[in-house]
Amino acid sequence: MLSVIKRNPVSVVLALLLHGLILFFLIFGVDWSNPGKPATPKANVVQAHTVDAKQLNQTKEKEKAAEREKQRLREQEQKRKQAEQKKRKQQLEQKRVAKEKAEKKRQEAEVKRQAQLKKERQAKEAKRKAETKRKAEMEAKRKAEIERKQKAEREAKRKAEAKRKAAAEAKRKAEAEAAARAERERALQEQMAAEQNSREIDRYVAVIKQQVERSWLKPGQGSEDLSCVVQVRLIPGGDVVPGGVSIIRSSGNAAFDRSVESAVYKAAPLPVPSGLLFESFRTLKLNFKPSK
Repeated sequence: MLSVIKRNPVSVVLALLLHGLILFFLIFGVDWSNPGKPATPKANVVQAHTVDAKQLNQTKEKEKAAEREKQRLREQEQKRKQAEQKKRKQQLEQKRVAKEKAEKKRQEAEVKRQAQLKKERQAKEAKRKAETKRKAEMEAKRKAEIERKQKAEREAKRKAEAKRKAAAEAKRKAEAEAAARAERERALQEQMAAEQNSREIDRYVAVIKQQVERSWLKPGQGSEDLSCVVQVRLIPGGDVVPGGVSIIRSSGNAAFDRSVESAVYKAAPLPVPSGLLFESFRTLKLNFKPSK
């Protein structure tokens, strides 16, 4: 029933409307005011039934005809698709056969080409071997001639080298003796400079100790017998690096150690040498032992 409604919705709606009209006439077509008089619309009712049946038959016939037409179109479409599929298969088969023929032809051509290449390689190899043999013979002759010349040259060079080495050895000995004398003189000069620098360093250290001691405030009685080792970091000009004073060997008396640190800061800038000699004073260790 639902399939019929979906296929012919207009026909179904018309049938329902006709049935509604028939029911309307059946209910309201009788004259109820005169019950003794027979109702006249009976012929209409029969006629309506006849028309409705006829229309239903026509609708069914149309549906059947439409269904037959759809079936015919489906069969026609199926035949068309089958024909196209057959045609495609034939075309694919033709392409496959053509491809196989082309591949077979290509393989045959490749075999011929490989055979030709092999023949050419063999000819080239034979020619190469003959050329190699000829070149080897020429190379052997050339090497023999070169070896003869080189032997003569080596002998001449050996004699010249022996003569040169003798002269070089004599020169080396003379230069070694001169270098030894220069080294002895340099070492003596360095020793004298080191001794002089040591004396200069000792002199500056003594002056620095005196300047620090002049700036020192004694913390109390008994400090004369105490001593400590203080490390001072300086910059060129004698100024102390901030935080650059530290006790590396304590006197055992914290007040004494603090007074020595304070004295170093107060004595700055300290008297230091300039130039290369200052490098010995960048980090200076002082054994602070106040004189009595």
